[in-house]
Amino acid sequence: MIVCGGWSLVKHKRGGTRAITLQCRSWTCAECEPYRVGALKRMASDGQPTTFITLTVNPRHGQDRVERARELSNAWKIVVKRARRKFTKAPLEYLAVFEETKKGEPHLHILCRAPFIPQRWLSAAMDELIHAPVVDIRKVHGTREAARYVAKYVGKGPKAFAELKRYWQSKGYNLNPDAIKPKGEKPDSGWRVWKEPLVFLIDIFRAQWLEPEWITDYEIFAPLRARQRASPS
Repeated sequence: MIVCGGWSLVKHKRGGTRAITLQCRSWTCAECEPYRVGALKRMASDGQPTTFITLTVNPRHGQDRVERARELSNAWKIVVKRARRKFTKAPLEYLAVFEETKKGEPHLHILCRAPFIPQRWLSAAMDELIHAPVVDIRKVHGTREAARYVAKYVGKGPKAFAELKRYWQSKGYNLNPDAIKPKGEKPDSGWRVWKEPLVFLIDIFRAQWLEPEWITDYEIFAPLRARQRASPS
C-alpha cells in the first residue's frame, strides 16, 4: 500500500532527471481529496454543459441504498440510449456524479450537453425503470450559471456506493482532455516508482553531484551535469 507522498515517480532522460511526489489519489485522503475535487470541477466545466439534471430514487423500492444506487446508475444509462434515439437534433454527452442525501439515499447529478429533453418524458422513463418519477431538469444559461451548478453539486465531492463509480462521463463530454491527463506521464513512457519520498531523493541527487535546478513541494528537476569540486590550493 502506498503512503500518500511516501513514494516518488522518477524519470531519467537526456538532459536531466525529473522526480514527482506520488500521491495516493484517494477521496478519503486529506491531502488528495481537494485535488480530486478540483480536477472534477475542471472536468465538469470543460464539458461546457447546457443542461443540468437531478435524478432521485424511490426509498421504498429496492433492498438497500446500494441496490438503489445501482438501479439509478443503470436507469440513467438506459435513458441516455433512449434519448439519443428520440432527440437527435444535438449530441447528448454527460458527466454523472453521485451524491448522498441527508438520509443517505443516492442522488445523481448530471451535467449534459444535450438537445431539449422534456421533463415529462424523463419523469415517465424513470418511473417505468425504477419507480422514481421525481426528476429535475434545467437549462443552463451561460458559463457563470454552469459554474454555480458545478460548485454547488460537484464541489462537495462525489459519494461512493459500494463498487459503483463515484462519477463517470460519456466519451465525448470532455472537450479539453489534455488538461486532465498530461502527455508523457504514462507508465510506459520512462517513469518508474521509487519507494522513497521526494525529500530523500533530493539528498540522493546531491550526493551524486547533481544540481537540482528547481525544487517545489511536489517536484524536482536535476540537470545531468556534475559540480566541479574546488581544487585544493
